[in-house]
Amino acid sequence: MSRSALGPWLLIRDSLDGYEPEKLIRLLREYLTPQVPPGTRKLTDEQHDTMAKHVQRLLNQNLGPWYTETGLYLGNESFGGYCWCHRFFRQKPTPNMSVEHNIQLIINALEESRAWLFKLDAHFQALKRDLPRAPEDRDIRMLALADGIVTTMNLTVEATGGEEAWYTFADQALWWMFDAIELRPGYQAGKLMRKLFAYESWHTPLEEELRGSAEKVAAAVVEDEGHRHKH
Repeated sequence: MSRSALGPWLLIRDSLDGYEPEKLIRLLREYLTPQVPPGTRKLTDEQHDTMAKHVQRLLNQNLGPWYTETGLYLGNESFGGYCWCHRFFRQKPTPNMSVEHNIQLIINALEESRAWLFKLDAHFQALKRDLPRAPEDRDIRMLALADGIVTTMNLTVEATGGEEAWYTFADQALWWMFDAIELRPGYQAGKLMRKLFAYESWHTPLEEELRGSAEKVAAAVVEDEGHRHKH
């Protein structure tokens, strides 16, 4: 199916089940074992960088859209707590040169990213199922949408701890939510989202601030739907 036929969220969601950790572990093991034979004490910067680049290539080639299309690459500063400088055969004070140990750290970090996507998916599916749809339900539809936005943001704050570029993931997650429930925010709602959900690194919104913003955006989305139905 072309990308236009499937929304970005469906592509991501469908790829979650295709993840094969055993295959990835095997590929990493095949590559890393000869590079770091037993008895290796430390790596030169050049060896380290060459290996890191090769591993990054392996991940890009063998993981689906949940990895390649989401910004959840290994070592991003918001998810998975993985850092190439301190995790990949460079632990402090003594580097751990076990190939198996270092592969496990990679797999654990990938699992943290996937856990967030699975939580979002469960939330999006419940929201889509329970969203009131009758014309007279506008007010409760607005409140349900606002709840949906708050939960999406909270799941992201919880998963990232508000670190570094967490807000770019929150922004993405909101668009994924609308994609998943098959709603297209109109111009006004999109403008409001960009203005009200403009956050910074290390700063997460207070619950009441988030709730107020979510209600304004939800009201704009529902109002826009009303206009569309009249025309």
